Amino acid sequence: MSLVCLTVISFFSGEWYHKSAAILLGDKQVLPLVLGSLFLAGILTAIQSVNYRRQKNKIKLLSAKLHDVIKGEEPGHLLLEPSDPYYELARAINGVQSMQRDISKDFITQQRGYFSLMEYLTIGVLVLDQDQKISLSNHAMSELMGREMNVKGQLYVNEVRTYELSRLIEKTFQTHQDQHQEIKIDATNKNVDAHVVYVPVSSRHFLVMALLYDITELKEIERMQMDFVGNVSHELKTPITAITGFIETLLQGAMDDEQTRVEFLKIVYQESLKLTELVEDILSLARIDSKPQLNIIQLDLRDFITDILTTFKPELEKKTIKVHLQIPVGCRVNVDKGKLQHVINNLVQNSIKYNHVDGQIWIDGKIRKEDWYLSIRDTGYGIAKDEQERIFERFYRIDTSRSRQNGGTGLGLSVVKEYVEALAGKIEVKSQVGVGSTFTVTFPLEIKDRLR
Repeated sequence: MSLVCLTVISFFSGEWYHKSAAILLGDKQVLPLVLGSLFLAGILTAIQSVNYRRQKNKIKLLSAKLHDVIKGEEPGHLLLEPSDPYYELARAINGVQSMQRDISKDFITQQRGYFSLMEYLTIGVLVLDQDQKISLSNHAMSELMGREMNVKGQLYVNEVRTYELSRLIEKTFQTHQDQHQEIKIDATNKNVDAHVVYVPVSSRHFLVMALLYDITELKEIERMQMDFVGNVSHELKTPITAITGFIETLLQGAMDDEQTRVEFLKIVYQESLKLTELVEDILSLARIDSKPQLNIIQLDLRDFITDILTTFKPELEKKTIKVHLQIPVGCRVNVDKGKLQHVINNLVQNSIKYNHVDGQIWIDGKIRKEDWYLSIRDTGYGIAKDEQERIFERFYRIDTSRSRQNGGTGLGLSVVKEYVEALAGKIEVKSQVGVGSTFTVTFPLEIKDRLR
């Protein structure tokens, strides 16, 4: 066999070519053996070539499979025979693919939950990548900015059109420090508390997140509180100044004149009544704002109003005003007695205070299918149409001189509206200047005894 191999090797070598040829030609017994060896070598070479190509194809297949897994694609699993030398490697790649698919599904689920959570947030969220491009934004941000902000891949400078916010974002990119400021959005006229946060992701990557809290209502409440304090101070100052001035004049000698003393004391008394009324209205507003518990009881509406009218008898007789009570007998309603009494007292008082001498007042009420109502109509001065919506504002007066002359504080109707809303009702006014006004309050048949 060694001779055959030596012969085959010698056959292909240049040095021994002629010697091998001589042997082959000279020895006829060796020739078949050499030819057979050559044939066998050819077969072995062919088999090795086929195996090499098969292994190369399998390696390409395994490599392509790994590339697909890296790209996030989901090709089918590789199926090899257990005897295949690449069987274990194929199993490992299949396992990596399964694990990658599970991780991807978990990531997608978490991402959807994250995006859903962002959409339900009441604060505006805008996330920018380190290239200053929009990565994501929620609906609240679009509402605050007055335009669609979920434009992924766009430069923020082209979408954020409020200078103060753009300046905060730019400063965060430059300094890598968080920024905070109260700003006003030009497009929507919203006041927001803006936080721009630097978020490092890795040593080379970072995000910038803008968080906008809508504080428009808080600012409005703050403004109303300041206005309220200013108005209260002004309203308190007027009667206090008058009382102080007249008492000082009396102490300086005017009290020796009986006529002057009586006149000044009457003025002081009237101013003290205004002061008392103002304090009572302010306390009423404070009680409403503290959200008291409702005390719902059933009462006879006609009898209840009849008792209230007796307390106004001196004022009615002084201006000779006639009251027409048109509420049917046996009209029973469920309501908070104290709050309803305050509403009726104020409306009746206004119908007397702003009525003419020899005027009239009609008080009507009725239970309907789903609610009940109470209306008070008078023949008074009336209210201009453009002022009818404002009369329920705190400290608003239709005619300042007339209101001051009649002792109005500008709080009465605002208190009435607060009490009506506390009872789940609504109040409406219809009026014509020189003819009179009609105030109507409507309440549901059943009012739950609950916190306001």
